[in-house]
Amino acid sequence: MKRSIDRTKSLKKYGWSETEQEQFFRHIHQVIGDKFKGTFTILKVKGKWYWYYKFSSNRISPRTKYLCGCEMKENTNETSFQHATQIFLEKINHNFSNKNIIETNLGKYIDEFLQTCMKEGGLIYKLKGKGKNKYLAIVDNDEVTSIKNSSTMRRHVLVLKEFKEYCLENNIKTISVGKQEKFRIIFRDYFELLKSRKKKNRNGMEVGKSTLSRASVKLHLQSIRMFIEWLVKAKSEYGKGLFKENPISTDYLNLLLNNSFGKNQSNTQRLFDDFSKVNYEKSLEECQNYIRTIWNLYCRYKGDREKIREERFSYNEKLKDGSLSGKKHKNQPKELIVMSDVVFFVSFIQLGYGTRITEILQSYRNREAWKKHQTNTEVSSYFTQEKGEDGEMDYYKLNIVNSKKKDRTVPINDTIYSWHKPPKGIPCRKTGYEKYDSYETNIIDVIFELFYPIDHPKTFPSPNRIEKNDKGYSTNYYLNLFKEKLVKSEEYNWESRGINSTHHLRSYFISYLCSKKDVKMESIITITGQSANTVMKYYIRFNTRDMLDTLANIDLKTVIRNNKTNLNQ
Repeated sequence: MKRSIDRTKSLKKYGWSETEQEQFFRHIHQVIGDKFKGTFTILKVKGKWYWYYKFSSNRISPRTKYLCGCEMKENTNETSFQHATQIFLEKINHNFSNKNIIETNLGKYIDEFLQTCMKEGGLIYKLKGKGKNKYLAIVDNDEVTSIKNSSTMRRHVLVLKEFKEYCLENNIKTISVGKQEKFRIIFRDYFELLKSRKKKNRNGMEVGKSTLSRASVKLHLQSIRMFIEWLVKAKSEYGKGLFKENPISTDYLNLLLNNSFGKNQSNTQRLFDDFSKVNYEKSLEECQNYIRTIWNLYCRYKGDREKIREERFSYNEKLKDGSLSGKKHKNQPKELIVMSDVVFFVSFIQLGYGTRITEILQSYRNREAWKKHQTNTEVSSYFTQEKGEDGEMDYYKLNIVNSKKKDRTVPINDTIYSWHKPPKGIPCRKTGYEKYDSYETNIIDVIFELFYPIDHPKTFPSPNRIEKNDKGYSTNYYLNLFKEKLVKSEEYNWESRGINSTHHLRSYFISYLCSKKDVKMESIITITGQSANTVMKYYIRFNTRDMLDTLANIDLKTVIRNNKTNLNQ
């Protein structure tokens, strides 16, 4: 009897009460259900009290499970009982049985995670190719809707299948994740293997002589880190709840990359003597001039595409003797009058408004088309038409959804001039230029008209009309065009201006805004969707000439002379 009284007093001393216990079970009932019914109790062992949990069910053996010691460290905001409840939740995540669960090979849980990725990404396996070239591809499942980004989930599956093979070959146990330093070494050894291996084809065979790039290795490491994060996440959050902490932090991941590849220069702040407002404005002007040339041609011929194609894309047929027949042929596909020069239109929007490549290249022409085709997990965008302040000229809003988990709206009001009135009732404003009339049309109206057909859902329809009748340009295909037409070409050579990728156009736009004294940081954040810290860290470009101009405003001689005067007084 005395022992029971001592236990009750000690229970209350350590923060337990029937009310506290009832509130705890009521709060977590949806998580644990009836499977883990029981009560908290304490037992004295060698003069010290310890928390235990006593199950109601006789089927569980032993019925009483150890939780933790009752004594708490000083300067803690929780009672001993509250601490015990948290330990209880951690232990039921793996059924109080670490040995059976976490001493298995880590590959078992990779398999489970891959199934989750396939399901959440709306993906299925499909056999492709013929004969010896057959391979198992991961494709979208048209019968289900993905709840997470399918591209990310596909990457996780491809990367982690390789890591699973490594775990099986090296007998890596799940328990190693809980031994933080041990798993960091395993992770580092796998990183060294990735760094030295060759690229692989879709059959998984190493090909060529080149090894993986820093970016590719980083994608592998990030996917493994996401898998470990899933092992750590509690069951109530759709994880496994096996461990308290992820041993692979982003700092450790970057440490490995930086030690082997050096710091990523694109992510460090540097002096940009090669960046100039002149180069930015020149690139923007080249895009605008090209668009204006095509638009003037379109307006002059009153929208007759055949005449434009004959002027731009036709060539004389050659006879067998090398002479010309005089018969003209036009390049395919039919009705397109822009083709690979799409890069000027997309680059103009990126340079002028700072959009990411997918935000503009994969945009929809209106909200109706967007609602019909968009998914909840991927970045998407669409245009809406707004009435201008003067009531005459409409402008457009690019509504961007779920880009880096943010939504934003970018107003687009730039216009393209033409000397002939646009055909077919295309909205325009008549302006005067010396003795001649001219017309200005919103750049988006120009794009909609030139990238025929007008009823296509995408702003930039794919030139492959037969197989992709409702799709836009493939991003990879577009990036190759961008490199060919603008970056590497002799005519434009944007590479000489420090432009090697489409992201540099967005980067240059933000840097250009930062260089303008009358532009507020709040406006830059709103337009680009970047935080102030990101803008300061990655996009503000310091130019030596600008710093000299700033220092020139400080007259050091005057400051020193004034100090001497004050001292003499």
